[in-house]
Amino acid sequence: MNTYPQLRFAVIGIDHRHIYDQIASLLAIGAQCVGYWTHDEVRTLEGFIKRFPEIPRVADRRQLLDDASIQLIVSATIPCQRAEVACAAMRHGKDVMVDKPGMTTLAQLDEVRRVQRETGRIFTVNFTE
Repeated sequence: MNTYPQLRFAVIGIDHRHIYDQIASLLAIGAQCVGYWTHDEVRTLEGFIKRFPEIPRVADRRQLLDDASIQLIVSATIPCQRAEVACAAMRHGKDVMVDKPGMTTLAQLDEVRRVQRETGRIFTVNFTE
């Protein structure tokens, strides 16, 4: 019998279709996706809604960051924004899984490392191939 609490996660940024695999893998292990936020003009939005109609959209990503019941943020936002999303999530007490590449500059790498050390949160880059 599983005595572990159910993992609750949320999505910030669906700009790349790899987010589908991230979510599907988490759902397959029994995790619960409590919501997503993304830009309005994202090419993957229609496919995302078709594939995951049960996941509610939130108006502001801060709703997801501020929700203490969410343990993990997953993201496939625009690559140059992934480090910022990850740092914000870790500062809000959440672990993070982003699509590759996890960051696009050495300065972003330094910031992610610093925030990870300060918060003790898990930062990981998901490789699906």
